[in-house]
Amino acid sequence: MSEVQQFIRDITTKAKDTFSNTSQLVKEKINTVLQRPMATIDDLAQYISAHPDTSFDTKEFLGFQYHFYHLKVSDFVFYLETKGDHGDYILDLSVCSPEGTLFEYHSFEKKYGADEKVPIPAALASIIQ
Repeated sequence: MSEVQQFIRDITTKAKDTFSNTSQLVKEKINTVLQRPMATIDDLAQYISAHPDTSFDTKEFLGFQYHFYHLKVSDFVFYLETKGDHGDYILDLSVCSPEGTLFEYHSFEKKYGADEKVPIPAALASIIQ
């Protein structure tokens, strides 16, 4: 690879990273100004996995441990799927109500990071607080 190609690749990577970080900060500021309730994916997963009414199942596929959590609180249904011996990696998380899906996270989409604050409905915020 020539020096010019490497230089262009480095600049492109830096520009993508800068744009991603900037857009995340803008989203967070907008949500703060609008006073939307916020939570991280980790916060929601912790709530689901630690709740005393959560049902829990573990299965092994291809040498990996998968953990499945189901929780119903009031009219809300929570689902969490994790991978790893201790459920360290969040694969899927959803929160539904009778009106429909309130929140979904899928690790393969890379839409959110697990430690990134995301807006959640006020009704959901009141339940997990």
